[in-house]
Amino acid sequence: MKRKKGIILLLSVMLCSSILAACGKDSGETKANSGDATSAKVEKIVFAMPSFNRIPDDMKRITDAINKITIPKIGVEIDYKLYGPVDYAQKVNLALQSGEQMDLFTTLGQFTSYVSKNQLYPLEELLPKYGKELTATLDKDFGPDMLKATTMNGHIYGIPVNKGMSIPTNFVYNADMLKEAGFTADDIRTADDLPAILEAVKQKHPDVVPFGPINVNPSDTSLLLLLKGSHQVDFLSDTTGIGVVIGDEGKVRNFYDTDVFKDGAKMMRDWFNKGYLEKDAATTSIAASDMITSGRGFSFMGGYSGLEAAKALSAQTGKNLEMKRIAPYYFETGAVNMVSWMVSSTSKAPEAAVKFLNLLYTDQKLINTILYGIEGEDYVKVDEHHVKYPEGKDANTVAYTAMLSTGIVGSESLQYQLEGVNWSDVELKLKENKETQKSPYFGFIFDPSKVKTQMSAVTNVVNQYLPGLMCGVLDPDTTIPKFVKALNDAGAEDIIRSKQEQLDQWIAAQNNGK
Repeated sequence: MKRKKGIILLLSVMLCSSILAACGKDSGETKANSGDATSAKVEKIVFAMPSFNRIPDDMKRITDAINKITIPKIGVEIDYKLYGPVDYAQKVNLALQSGEQMDLFTTLGQFTSYVSKNQLYPLEELLPKYGKELTATLDKDFGPDMLKATTMNGHIYGIPVNKGMSIPTNFVYNADMLKEAGFTADDIRTADDLPAILEAVKQKHPDVVPFGPINVNPSDTSLLLLLKGSHQVDFLSDTTGIGVVIGDEGKVRNFYDTDVFKDGAKMMRDWFNKGYLEKDAATTSIAASDMITSGRGFSFMGGYSGLEAAKALSAQTGKNLEMKRIAPYYFETGAVNMVSWMVSSTSKAPEAAVKFLNLLYTDQKLINTILYGIEGEDYVKVDEHHVKYPEGKDANTVAYTAMLSTGIVGSESLQYQLEGVNWSDVELKLKENKETQKSPYFGFIFDPSKVKTQMSAVTNVVNQYLPGLMCGVLDPDTTIPKFVKALNDAGAEDIIRSKQEQLDQWIAAQNNGK
């Protein structure tokens, strides 16, 4: 998995950059030129997307195709910006701080940070007028409480992606290597089954790394650490890992001082000592998927909804990949607002931004133009729900594709799937959205504004210690006490105290509302 700091979990991804000339209008208003009978003014907004796919040099062709949909339908012209995952947050923040137009962008795990900086436009008054179909779709596919996860101080600040958000921890592996090592998928049930498999792969393929680099972002520790402890951990919507609640006890604790974290770190230390990870696993920038593509990697851990993600990963890597669920999922607020679309507080056209969001979540042609490009050129329809690349093309050679963006934009139920993916998997994801166990604190969002200094200092400490512990490079028995002390010296206890106070107030408000 990619270990790019500040980028949240591997779910997702992409779009484009290119603009239609504004004829000197810096507010983005032009006359409709698409045959609109009313000749109404067309508002122009900047829509910024992160991408894990190859970014084409010229996106005007796709941008034009998108605007052929949006201008006649809603009177909105899109200036489409595409950035790589490492650059995305930096580019967005630079635009917000400099006054450059940036109307619509996604959180990538930084929801509360944007709220605390007053960088978001409140949407509760715009949605009833310009986003009715959007909110109806969210209610139908997830439930009426979805927007609680993006509501702070009485204001709705974001629109979560309408996708499979129940993302159990999965063990992703090269199925051919598994068979050569003498095992089958039926041998994979829990994390305790993995060491024997990793050892067999190591013996059969000495030049292969049994377990690839892992994502060590603080909010992603659950991918591994919750394998060896309670999965009912609510990180209370902050990405430092400081201040969690386990189960329904209501007591905020330092996650890095819990048995859940300690047991997981010991497991990784054991795997590292047995040679299942590379020696530089804590510092390498090579993604596990890249290692598998090159034939040097066997497996990694990832959070994926549904049961079909391995097919897309196989297409991406060129290897026969499969995956097995290892641990269940637990809905906390961060699972929903982690990837949410937000309107900038500086936007001169917030209504247009919400109109576009409404169409993005409800218009099949728009969402699939964004994801797959132009039919006949970038993709070919196979049937009602499936597409494939044109003859002789793949994800790396086609002129445009954003197929890895399926987890980042719009409604998954409207998205085409690559040929071979079972459509019933989409239906399963929506079903599991409603059935997966929710934290009793779902909807609580921590406001870090009173402990900003401590949050910054704690983040530095986490970045110093967490990679080595997550990748087994550091001995948890000797390192965790130092880690916890450094966190406390940086102000972790202030964060926990502030979070506890806010959580108590939130619980009281919920009880009063009953």
